[in-house]
Amino acid sequence: MAVAYLVGAVASGFAAAGLTALLVWIGTVLSGSAGSWAIAPWLIGAVAALVAVATYVAEGYAHRRTLERMRASGEPWAYRPDH
Repeated sequence: MAVAYLVGAVASGFAAAGLTALLVWIGTVLSGSAGSWAIAPWLIGAVAALVAVATYVAEGYAHRRTLERMRASGEPWAYRPDH
């Protein structure tokens, strides 16, 4: 499961990086100045890392809550992990 969480987190980080780059580019076009590209490298990296970490944590939390609800259904023996 950890690999699945990691892959999802990396994918969401790349999506966030692309969206951030697009927003910086739109800001550059609207302002008419290339000054906003000066902050782009660290901003894109920071947003991507933040979203990736938040996604990884949220996926783990959601999975734990799902398992807790499944165990609370009255058949805990049926939902034990296979490891």
